[in-house]
Amino acid sequence: MTLAFDLPACPPSVVQRLDPRWKLAGVLPATLAIALLRSEGPAMAALAGALLLVVLARLPWRWYLRRMGTAVVFFVALLIWLPFVRAPEDAPLDLGIVTLSLPGLVRLLVLSAKLAAMISLMLVLLATAPLQDTFKAAHALKIPGLLIHLVLLTYRYVFLLVEEFARLRIALRVRGFRNRVNPHSYRTIGQVAGTLLVRSHERSERVAQAMRCRGFAGEFHTLTDFRTRALDVLAFLVIAAYAVGLLVWDWAVFV
Repeated sequence: MTLAFDLPACPPSVVQRLDPRWKLAGVLPATLAIALLRSEGPAMAALAGALLLVVLARLPWRWYLRRMGTAVVFFVALLIWLPFVRAPEDAPLDLGIVTLSLPGLVRLLVLSAKLAAMISLMLVLLATAPLQDTFKAAHALKIPGLLIHLVLLTYRYVFLLVEEFARLRIALRVRGFRNRVNPHSYRTIGQVAGTLLVRSHERSERVAQAMRCRGFAGEFHTLTDFRTRALDVLAFLVIAAYAVGLLVWDWAVFV
């Protein structure tokens, strides 16, 4: 199977050499802290810190910008209405042609910066360690195994379902099907959705049998041995302190 979300081969970096357990323990709480920010200053600082981590991780910029651009553009397209909705007490921003809501524009900026920072952290986490090592680190940190398995299987098979749907769509077009607003189109779409669900269920049964045949018992086994070093602890403390500092700064702004 070909994954649409391909992971790049990153050059050796200080972030790549970190113990996946300490890296995961630092990045996940930092992502949660960024999600709780409410003001523009801490949000922009969070984005700057995430970009610094991207630079230290030496992620390929073309790979990074392609995924970041897709996510941010889609997010902004959903919330582009925020600057145009103005309450009577909101400060206006007169551009001549249109009058925008300054608080709405700030909210859009804050949300976009937070999204870009969180996605940057997740991309660093995914690209600087093999996926199996990251899941093994999550298991070592006592994250519920059921949650880890759900994330792993979702990541593993969401693109397979998309490819299966693309094949079904090609088969329909070869047979002359054109999607129109009529009962025949609705019935065909329902049959395609049912076929996709049945095929995914059959594939999941085969995968479960294959995993049991290989002795899978809910644990992740890799050839990587985790070893805690001073650099790992230092990196964790720096990320945690930066996240706490952002939360304190954001709290001070709103008090």
